[in-house]
Amino acid sequence: MHSVKCNSLYRWAGASFAVAIAVLASLPAQAQDAYPSRPVTLTVPFPPGGAGDRLARTVGTRLAEKWGQPVLIDNKSGGGTLIGSEAVARAAPDGYTLLMNISSLVQAPHLNKNVTFDPVKSLAPITEAATLPLILVSNSQEPSNTLAELVERIRANPGKYSYGTYGAGSAAHLYTHILSQQLDLDMVHVPYRGSAQTVNDLLGGQIPLAVIAGVAATPHLKTGKMKAFAITGPERAPTLEGVPTFKELGYTGMDERGWFGFFAPAGTAQAILEKISTDINEILKEPQVAEQLAPSGFVLLGSSPDQFKKVVERDNDKWARVIKESGIQAEQ
Repeated sequence: MHSVKCNSLYRWAGASFAVAIAVLASLPAQAQDAYPSRPVTLTVPFPPGGAGDRLARTVGTRLAEKWGQPVLIDNKSGGGTLIGSEAVARAAPDGYTLLMNISSLVQAPHLNKNVTFDPVKSLAPITEAATLPLILVSNSQEPSNTLAELVERIRANPGKYSYGTYGAGSAAHLYTHILSQQLDLDMVHVPYRGSAQTVNDLLGGQIPLAVIAGVAATPHLKTGKMKAFAITGPERAPTLEGVPTFKELGYTGMDERGWFGFFAPAGTAQAILEKISTDINEILKEPQVAEQLAPSGFVLLGSSPDQFKKVVERDNDKWARVIKESGIQAEQ
């Protein structure tokens, strides 16, 4: 009789132990399913008010509504976006500190000798959210009306054409360097601290050419104060349908698009990355979001973490090569 009771007790204990193990094994999944259970910080490595900040706040507002948790925007600018990026890279990989950055994330480390972290290894890509094409423009005094005509005039006047960008080592500077090298053009680069002064000096005649975001040029193209020659990226922009791409005009190296993307610290659970990616991609497809962001000139995208990771790694390799060959350095 005693033996029967002991056997029953052992069977009960064994079953209870198995149940306990099953419950414990399910806890991580349940924790991920419950994400987020508290406020999430979205770091934006540039000042408030710009196009990137607008994209982050628009997506952040909708994420907060979806998740039922606040999404707090933390503008942490400086260092060519590296200060904010490094802060996120060093944060806990729990999904509660995120980053929205632009493709300068994989350009800045090669332009700056004092970078103390590797953005590609230290950050986990979530989704490629949008692109904002760059456009080569002149003021209305420029006689050329096509890129071919402009190239001909620059070649006929070596060293006399200057072009403005929104900073030394910026994507605009790098792309124009690629074009100049490809066509053996002798132009003078004039770096500014932002697009506003670039546009002002272009319209004022201090510089004949500029490479800026398409949205900054749109109002002046409509009034005839600027001429557009070509835009970067693989296809024409919906807001600039009359402007050809460099690619369709036969110029290589200008067809890849600069991106705006979301990241988490490396080591963040794949399930959390997938959830955030899915939710952001759904938001980017919402008509009201597209309408809200249209004035900024964005082309909204969306991708999986794995797809975006490939883009980040490819662009890192490309810009490392271009920057090394060019000798371009960021302003210190």
